[in-house]
Amino acid sequence: MRAGEIRLPRIAWTRVAREPLPARFLERPNRFTAVVELAGGGRVRAHLPNPGRLTGTLTPGCELLLDGPYPPPRALPYTVVAAREGRTLVCTITTYANRLFPVLLDLGLFPELPPGKPASEVLHGRSRFDFRLAEVLIEVKSVTLRRSGGWGLFPDAVTARGARHVRELAELARRGRPAAILFLAQRGDVRRIAPAKDVDPAFAAALAKAAQAGVILLGCAVRMRRLGAAAARRVPVSLDYE
Repeated sequence: MRAGEIRLPRIAWTRVAREPLPARFLERPNRFTAVVELAGGGRVRAHLPNPGRLTGTLTPGCELLLDGPYPPPRALPYTVVAAREGRTLVCTITTYANRLFPVLLDLGLFPELPPGKPASEVLHGRSRFDFRLAEVLIEVKSVTLRRSGGWGLFPDAVTARGARHVRELAELARRGRPAAILFLAQRGDVRRIAPAKDVDPAFAAALAKAAQAGVILLGCAVRMRRLGAAAARRVPVSLDYE
């Protein structure tokens, strides 16, 4: 275990827990599809459950972990669950961060939040938020982009929906409704997290206003292993990337 880390119980990459399969990334014809080479040879198309660019992570020839195969009528028989960037394994499933949150909460990583069991996919007005814990509305953001100095940055592609959610949480906070945003780095080599102003200045501006309004900003980095998340630790969130 590394300093400050908390060991995690096994949380499988997907709902069906099984051994991941090794592969190599070849190309990405669209946002949700990857062409991969299986370890035994042969090219197949796999589902890539991440709309971001995965900048620096998804590079030609990089090592992948796949879940599958799934039988027909599913169009893509495999799912890309992780990619190796250098020595670091990065989870490529955006929603895996949401699956991790209740476990991390139970382990006491977020003392800023009230105790209890979070409700998921919470409707509020015309929006849907990831969680509600007591009266606190919570959005979880999956961080995969890393830059020098151990910085984890979000987002890695423009996210109008993400900026809208941040603005809505800021407005709720101004009205007295508690709200929080968790930036969860799905890689263990992140030491701090900040908005990627050069990628999405609108999101960065919205986040700064949300912090001023009282929205709680939380950061966490999760170290991944072949079978899923292995350990987690808190990291600070800054509004400025240096």
